[in-house]
Amino acid sequence: MVFIEDSGSVFDAQLDMVWKLGEAHIKEGNRIHPSTRNANTEILNEITFINSWEQVDDANGQNIRMKIKGTIYYPLGIAFEILGGLFADSKYFVYYIPIDNNKTGVTVVGDFKSNIIPGDEIKPIVLDFSERVFNEDVAYLKTMIQKKNH
Repeated sequence: MVFIEDSGSVFDAQLDMVWKLGEAHIKEGNRIHPSTRNANTEILNEITFINSWEQVDDANGQNIRMKIKGTIYYPLGIAFEILGGLFADSKYFVYYIPIDNNKTGVTVVGDFKSNIIPGDEIKPIVLDFSERVFNEDVAYLKTMIQKKNH
């Protein structure tokens, strides 16, 4: 396993808007993350869900199926367990930190492993994926805020 901490990212929105972004993932996953296809969310109970989707593996251009289980710990963050895909059996937590000036910090920490990817290659791939997801979330969050203000 490779322990990864990715901190320092900041959403230009209050914590409540960041949580609304999380809710939007259930209804509009493919629109929020254009690099995914066939996104599906299964609600298990009021705090637990399973997301599955397809995406292209940047390393070899092949489609891979991803599946994660999330448990919501509002307002702190979400615990994830990767059930399928390149990082199956990995576990991580995304937590949110309210910051002055209507901003919210986001940090990802977790233990990642892969039966396919060598250990020394895991961290850069996870960090790249984390950055891509964050940037897509930022773009969608901006549209949510614009709609709210109009």
